[in-house]
Amino acid sequence: MSATDAGLDTVIAGVRCRDVLNELSNFLDGTLSVERKTMIDGHLAGCDRCARFGGDVAHIIAQLRASLGAPTPLAPDRADQLLASLRRAQSA
Repeated sequence: MSATDAGLDTVIAGVRCRDVLNELSNFLDGTLSVERKTMIDGHLAGCDRCARFGGDVAHIIAQLRASLGAPTPLAPDRADQLLASLRRAQSA
């Protein structure tokens, strides 16, 4: 384990840096529970490294979303076909 990896085990506000990075996508998408979001907010308030990295990632995601626009909705029959394919792949 490198010194950089060891730094990911730093705990701030009850959350390790490693866990913040693992949950960053869900945090940015707003899909975390209120409790978990509050914990990560506390970590980010006290951890400059995670706050900077998270801010950079959030900025990149915002730019991508703005440039790509909203996704085109799938036709219901196409969505059904994709779900069926996924179910078959999971059971294989």
